[in-house]
Amino acid sequence: MAGIMFGTSGIRRVFQNYSESDVMFTPQMALDVGLALGTYLKGNSNVVIGKDIRTSALPIEYALISGLVSTGCVVKALGIVTTPTLAMSLRFLKADAGVMITASHNTPEYIGLKIWNPSGMGYTPEQEMEIERIYNEKAFINIGWDEVGKVTQIDDINEMHILDITNRIAIDGSNFNVIVDPGNGAGCDIVPRLLSAYDVNIITLNAQMDGKFPGRQSEPSKENLVQISRFLKTSNQEDIGIALDGDADRVIFLDEDGEIVDPIRLLALMAKYYIKKYKGTLLTEENMKVATAINSSSLMEDVLNPLGCDVIRTEVGDIKVAIALKEHGGFLGGETSGTYIWPKNHLGPDSIFTIANILNMLVEVGKPLRDLMKEIPEYPFCETKFRLKKDIPFTEDINKEIIEEMKETLESIGKKITNINKMDGVRFDYNDGWILIRRSGTSPYLRITGESSLNLKASQDMNDLTKEKMEKLNLI
Repeated sequence: MAGIMFGTSGIRRVFQNYSESDVMFTPQMALDVGLALGTYLKGNSNVVIGKDIRTSALPIEYALISGLVSTGCVVKALGIVTTPTLAMSLRFLKADAGVMITASHNTPEYIGLKIWNPSGMGYTPEQEMEIERIYNEKAFINIGWDEVGKVTQIDDINEMHILDITNRIAIDGSNFNVIVDPGNGAGCDIVPRLLSAYDVNIITLNAQMDGKFPGRQSEPSKENLVQISRFLKTSNQEDIGIALDGDADRVIFLDEDGEIVDPIRLLALMAKYYIKKYKGTLLTEENMKVATAINSSSLMEDVLNPLGCDVIRTEVGDIKVAIALKEHGGFLGGETSGTYIWPKNHLGPDSIFTIANILNMLVEVGKPLRDLMKEIPEYPFCETKFRLKKDIPFTEDINKEIIEEMKETLESIGKKITNINKMDGVRFDYNDGWILIRRSGTSPYLRITGESSLNLKASQDMNDLTKEKMEKLNLI
């Protein structure tokens, strides 16, 4: 476990009950992370713990809790919850920190931890580095036998989350028909309950919690949403589809025709709707800002800048987006993966609150989602991922090799490079598009993302050409 423990979204590794490999995650490691976090908090702190439905979450939970109470911390255990519910709960339960036991959208053999601040924002890289230092040095605080912490079970947190949302957003959804696919994940309970609170007519798919994800793979990608898409295409009743990943921090919407709505186009639509509704009241010149990662489409600037809204670009990861919103005072943030952050609520990604906001927008505007999306341009965006030959972090030397190879490649086909951004991976902006090459922060994959101002084929061709060059560098 020495070296880089945290990725872009906490710790995420393959579970093993016992292993000395630094690519595995064991209960012993979870115990030491609990001890490290408790030491960081100086003991005697309130920590909220939640877990998703993965089979390995149980031993990790017990080990983590053992470490925390051994430093004197008081643990409030939520049981199986969504990541948004965990992030929201810190405010209600007056916690000093929270930990979600999850591997989000990864395949079932993965497990991990993500640590949260009282604001609902994940721990910053600086905080994670300090946890890792304590972990590696085993510099844990010692307490007496009479100072051991305790554990309290919290059983009604989903109800608290739903009430918090319905108190903020009142909707009559009795005329709506929605099909929900929680992917056998932690959202199986809370999402149907929220929709029922709004009197929405619901049909569910894969709505039985199962940590092996028998219905579909956890990631709500196009290839994994064929079933719900087909259902919407053949039904004349459902208005929208909603799909989530294992811990429900990601949410993907489908329109009436079963077409997946691009998360960044939806982010732009929601921002545009909020600006028109609240500009001059809740939205002032100071907070007219939206944050999104460097791998998002440039349509964000083209749609929102003319409305007086600044777009803040960040590294990939909801924590990076949240940090930017906190620092710059933005009103909304999101990523290509389908995570959305509402700072007035909390600084964690909240798919549950997003669902309520989308329904509210549809009710108030009175148009189908398909028609509303016509307001937002669709740029020729292409994203692919490839398994790395070696599961290693991308060092400065690797990035240097990528820059040298891609500069030569782009220049050889007549592209004029206008900027090279090394904020997260390497992004090349050129005269009629851009291409971003980065290592995934949550799994051993190389991600290639690009956009061309010409057409989709040009974007796909650039991705294919970049793939060839990464193969030449022996990365994939």
